[in-house]
Amino acid sequence: MDSASLPAPAECQIDDKGSEWIHDLAVCCPVLTTLNFHMTELEVMPADLKLLAKSCKSLISLKISDCDLSDLIEFFQFATALEEFAGGTFNEQGELSKYVNVKFPSRLCSLGLTYMGTNEMPIMFPFSAILKKLDLQYTFLTTEDHCQLIAKCPNLLVLAVRNVIGDRGLGVVADTCKKLQRLRIERGDDEGGVQEEQGGVSQVGLTAIAVGCRELEYIAAYVSDITNGALESIGTFCKKLYDFRLVLLDREERITDLPLDNGVRALLRGCTKLRRFALYLRPGGLSDAGLGYIGQCSGNIQYMLLGNVGETDDGLISFALGCVNLRKLELRSCCFSERALALAILHMPSLRYVWVQGYKASQTGRDLMLMARPFWNIEFTPPNPKNGGWLMEDGEPCVDSHAQILAYHSLAGKRLDCPQSVVPLYPA
Repeated sequence: MDSASLPAPAECQIDDKGSEWIHDLAVCCPVLTTLNFHMTELEVMPADLKLLAKSCKSLISLKISDCDLSDLIEFFQFATALEEFAGGTFNEQGELSKYVNVKFPSRLCSLGLTYMGTNEMPIMFPFSAILKKLDLQYTFLTTEDHCQLIAKCPNLLVLAVRNVIGDRGLGVVADTCKKLQRLRIERGDDEGGVQEEQGGVSQVGLTAIAVGCRELEYIAAYVSDITNGALESIGTFCKKLYDFRLVLLDREERITDLPLDNGVRALLRGCTKLRRFALYLRPGGLSDAGLGYIGQCSGNIQYMLLGNVGETDDGLISFALGCVNLRKLELRSCCFSERALALAILHMPSLRYVWVQGYKASQTGRDLMLMARPFWNIEFTPPNPKNGGWLMEDGEPCVDSHAQILAYHSLAGKRLDCPQSVVPLYPA
């Protein structure tokens, strides 16, 4: 075994039974090159990590849980082959002197430190120019901090941040990171704090990124505002883009430029290498015409997620007629009828998986039988009115409060382990 990766807590439950496993791994697997238990709650002992570094001379990537960075000094001394590190913490905020002796390995070019604040940021300055991958999603940095740090990172290929970076920070990215290939802008704290400092990310920042970072292959962004012009800029300048994902947040009362029909069309026409496309808007964000444009211009796209798009069933059918190569489709907060959804799926010959959450459902899902065919499993989840007013932690409505459809191609036949809330549908 040369690599080991544990799933994050959101994906499964991990029971912590002590850190002996790291010690055993170090002793038994000297060829280990990759170890990932990032953002788990597993306890880790610095001595075990030191042994890991001494035993596993080829260790090039380590992503760990909480462990104060000052306790990893010896680990870094022995991990001479290490190129990627994520995790670690700054438990003493503002005490930079505690971390002055932390020296990262000379080959390190990918970094994601946890709970780093303004006072700790200078620890990165000596080697920031050689960084190719930087993850700032779990830091306490302000917009100004992002600007100062990223200005020292001209060779970045991958950047992950929260929307506290703001349009000003994205402007620095556009001016500095000309080689950037992947950009991820995650949602920040909606309750306020540093995320509110510069008003989040809008069309201003995305336009700057499109013009300045023309090597981009992947963009995923949560934005507070967006315009057709910004999407057109991405279509004009980001010719290498193969994966684009945009979520329009509902924090702002008014959005500058809706619907986004023409911008979406221009983006899809310009970015001919797109294979994955996600667009989660607000009501009114995309008309039936815009939904039709997606169908017309997405002949090569294989995965798509759409939320709050279209106006009527006609728009959905128009969309479906163009998606000849689409293999996986997810729809959220739809205005479409059950019958239209079934007919649309029939018009997409390559489709192997579809998940619809929130639509005009019947009580029994009877119209879904229109899409029945061999090796095609259909599962209907009726809405649960008991959860109608309940919100999850991220502010989204509880999944159980909406009707859902899950349909997928399966050579195994009928599913026999459906939960009680799910109604499998089969031809009589």
